[in-house]
Amino acid sequence: MAVIILGASSAFAQRMGLGVNIGAAPVIEDHSSVTNFILGAKFQYKATSLIRLEADADFGFRDKGFSTFNLMGNVHFMIPCARNFYLYPLAGIGYGNVKFRWDDDDSESWDKFALNVGIGAEYEVSSNFAANFEFKYQYMQDYSRLPILVGLTYKF
Repeated sequence: MAVIILGASSAFAQRMGLGVNIGAAPVIEDHSSVTNFILGAKFQYKATSLIRLEADADFGFRDKGFSTFNLMGNVHFMIPCARNFYLYPLAGIGYGNVKFRWDDDDSESWDKFALNVGIGAEYEVSSNFAANFEFKYQYMQDYSRLPILVGLTYKF
């Protein structure tokens, strides 16, 4: 019975992960020089051996009056390239919010549909930890940008 329980728990192990991302997201709209520093959190679920689902939330710190908040649902197609190393194209949709603050008392906020497409790379540092790098195009009307992120994930 103990062998069956251990086998089942190891098969279930590492189907999920919690992690953090940091990076920068330069805005690519005409005449914009805004680049938000990004801090985010993510939850991952390995649906199949090749498909991983991810929910992430990130905050873009204020630059030139603009700050952001995003909630995204992403799909990663995991391509094994070498031992413990994967490349993955990604796509996702979600909610974006852009806030512009003129001063401490006056600000304006816009809710936006967001769309991600990009590529990532992941290296499994150990059986429970992975490091990743992502480069993506994120569409939001009048605030499209190119997030470049690095992250760490604890898998369980």
